[in-house]
Amino acid sequence: MRNRSAAGALIALVTTFWPTGDAFSQEAIEPTIHWAYSSFFGTGWYKVSDERSAFVLRAAPRWTVGEAGFDESGNRNIAYTLRVPVTLGITRLDFEDLPAILDPGNLATASLNFSVDADIPMTERFSMRPSAEIGHGTVLGENDSAWTYKVEVKTRYTFQSGRFDWGLLFDVGSVGYEPKKGESDDFTFAAVGAEFDHPVGWFSGEDSQTMLYWHVAYTDFIDEIEFNTGIEEIDSVANYWQLGAALGKRDKPVRISFLSFDRLGLAFRFSTTSELRGVKFLFRSLYEL
Repeated sequence: MRNRSAAGALIALVTTFWPTGDAFSQEAIEPTIHWAYSSFFGTGWYKVSDERSAFVLRAAPRWTVGEAGFDESGNRNIAYTLRVPVTLGITRLDFEDLPAILDPGNLATASLNFSVDADIPMTERFSMRPSAEIGHGTVLGENDSAWTYKVEVKTRYTFQSGRFDWGLLFDVGSVGYEPKKGESDDFTFAAVGAEFDHPVGWFSGEDSQTMLYWHVAYTDFIDEIEFNTGIEEIDSVANYWQLGAALGKRDKPVRISFLSFDRLGLAFRFSTTSELRGVKFLFRSLYEL
């Protein structure tokens, strides 16, 4: 099994589906199956160089049983969540032509995953969230497919100071795939971050308090990976930072038609060791992703 960095995974995701320019044709770069990692990066736009960008759409319906916390007797209650992430890789993203985004001819890859996690309160402030995910994806119109997996453990320690709440988060996990043909691959990551939330007056009413959420996080890809794309400008990505902000309601979800979100916002991802850049949509806390 070859170890490459997650950044290599993202670079491969980009190089496989979104070549832009004759110098980066499929003949110049041998296609790989690293698109299987797209579910890890989530909905957003990612760029690794002036010539490479990728668009990923990910939706993850979820069903939760129980509510994490402690009852009046001090007994621990665990919440279990089942998710069914559906991830699409698209070749063109044009907000002025929304129907074209989901046109079958615009879709490059598709994957369906199943994941389960347990939100376990350890104390009133400290909680742990182990999870496991397995799925299958394919390159549409081709014979490339792969089984994918992810295991991770998140922790969160919360603080409160008046109307200002915040928390420290830690995350460690492993992501990999087993292709129909070719070699398997995986990478390990570790992340640390801080989330903050504060009530604001924007769009607030007597029974509707608007909340401003923001965060900063750092992810390190533990496996040092060299990714051979044949492009001198791109070597590998060893880490990335994420800065994000979102708006939501304190005690109820944000609803748009039949869709329901905990919050709506954007995050900017960038690496200090490469040209990796990305814009990611935010719908939930980092702890609940």
